[in-house]
Amino acid sequence: MESLYSPNTYPPAVRNQIERLGPLAVEIANRWLRGWPKAVKEHLRTGDYMEFLKAQAEREREAYSQPGNNHLARHEIAELYDLSPKPPMPEIID
Repeated sequence: MESLYSPNTYPPAVRNQIERLGPLAVEIANRWLRGWPKAVKEHLRTGDYMEFLKAQAEREREAYSQPGNNHLARHEIAELYDLSPKPPMPEIID
């Protein structure tokens, strides 16, 4: 299982919630923090982070589990289902 990138970025309660959501949520959290650290920190500050992460994990889990997609790479499935790799962007960061 992939470990959480820069775990001290997250408050302990958020870090525990991410890890309890499982490997896909950890993968998404890592992608978001590596690619869009300012957006992640802003969502953590406003308290919206877990809501966004849970929604993204659910969308990705649903898309990756669809029958007939097993021959596609993850990036192809993401494109097919219009999954954004980035977190929702706060107004101040756009």
